[in-house]
Amino acid sequence: MQYLADTNIYRNLVKNLTIEEVEKLAELIRLKQNEKDYKAGFPVVVAMELISHLVKGDPNYNECYNSLCILFHHTKTFNSTIKSYSGIQYPPLDVILVKHFFNQDTYHLEVYSKVINLTVKLTEVFNINDIEKYQEDINIVKEQVQFNKTEIHKNYSDFVKSLSENGTDWEYFAKNKQKRKEWIKDIRSGKSTFFVAEGFMKRAFHLMKLEYERSDENLIKLHNFLKGYLPALSMNELLLDQLGHGTRSLSNAENKKWNTIHDISIMFGMLYNSDIDNKVLVTEDQNMQQCLRKYGMSHRVLGLVEFKKKLGI
Repeated sequence: MQYLADTNIYRNLVKNLTIEEVEKLAELIRLKQNEKDYKAGFPVVVAMELISHLVKGDPNYNECYNSLCILFHHTKTFNSTIKSYSGIQYPPLDVILVKHFFNQDTYHLEVYSKVINLTVKLTEVFNINDIEKYQEDINIVKEQVQFNKTEIHKNYSDFVKSLSENGTDWEYFAKNKQKRKEWIKDIRSGKSTFFVAEGFMKRAFHLMKLEYERSDENLIKLHNFLKGYLPALSMNELLLDQLGHGTRSLSNAENKKWNTIHDISIMFGMLYNSDIDNKVLVTEDQNMQQCLRKYGMSHRVLGLVEFKKKLGI
């Protein structure tokens, strides 16, 4: 089994533990993985979320540092010959989009490699005091996390703006009952998911600085993209549904509802270049679990209790 876990799994694993207990738990997980020949992956977006909390005054400072330690130390592989760490890595959404549609890398890959290097520096010796040395780098990661949310928020904002002659009205559907009814129907039928998928494809073109057009060739590519990533794409229905009910809080890109974007990126990572029968997502998030089960992937998701039992910890 090859697996990755979401942010809250790590936070639940370390809750109320001292840093000494975190170190022992990380070693125990590695031991159990080796016994059962399980392979643990490093989701870059999870590391970024945890790092973004490593700023003074953040109420989750200690818990997120301990979580980052667990994440790195149970997924790492150390090559003593070249004295370097390696391991299975799950890239974020932008890297996957460009790789999927163009089989190329963008500058984003270099950015995310820096996240991995920063994680090593922060957690290698389990010393929370090292955080202060890297505060500038941490702030860059924090800004990138918010930028990723803002970019997706802008896509939705542009769509909302296109609906009304009165500018960006996040309550458009709340004020138009017939339109709301049609919108919810489109979500339930999967029609909206098609347009979300096309939006992601357009994003891949944008990242490559290319113009997108709806050609027969691109529609075939889009169909294959939908087929491969449907559970992750359907996660967008949560935001689409809230939009359909005129949830005004969506107007703020910093609202926690937009954290769904992180979950979507994690699911893309799991489905990318995927061995369907072997790769598993560990999460307590009901929406992520339901999306995988909805598309026949019940065997590819574990809750925390199931995961602990399977691993033997």
